Amino acid sequence: MRTRVICAVATGAAVTLLLTSCGSSGSGGTGRQPSTVEKSIVDLVERSTAALGGKWEVYSGPSVEACGDGASDSARYVYIMDRVDRPGGDPTADLDEIKALWKGDGIEVSDYESGGADPLLGVRGSGGPTTSIGFDAFPKGYSITGVSQCADGNVSELRKSE
Repeated sequence: MRTRVICAVATGAAVTLLLTSCGSSGSGGTGRQPSTVEKSIVDLVERSTAALGGKWEVYSGPSVEACGDGASDSARYVYIMDRVDRPGGDPTADLDEIKALWKGDGIEVSDYESGGADPLLGVRGSGGPTTSIGFDAFPKGYSITGVSQCADGNVSELRKSE
């Protein structure tokens, strides 16, 4: 009987230790550093533009914003690039290229198509190194918008260093 009690207590202590040591930091944070998630989203967007070729320019970012309503202790980065030369032909091959790249990074992807007789095409994704990412294949130009995962950090303080 005494052996069962000792085993039960030891098992309970091990489970408690395991549960308290896993997951995010004790303050409710994500355990991720702002510089890490910023680099991750910039890398993903720039690898995406490189895979498509052409001439791209930064439209915005990487800029820091709060993760969720009223969150002052977690931040994410938004990075947008536009293709400034005009893509030619059917964008289907480019959409397939982006889907393959993103799936390889663990991102769940879905096609996007606007309504109308001449719909605008795109791909949306989430997961992996991103909260969300989108590729819009408009006839007059392409755009990729990436939003990083959330990281620990004060948004006001991080904006001062931008």
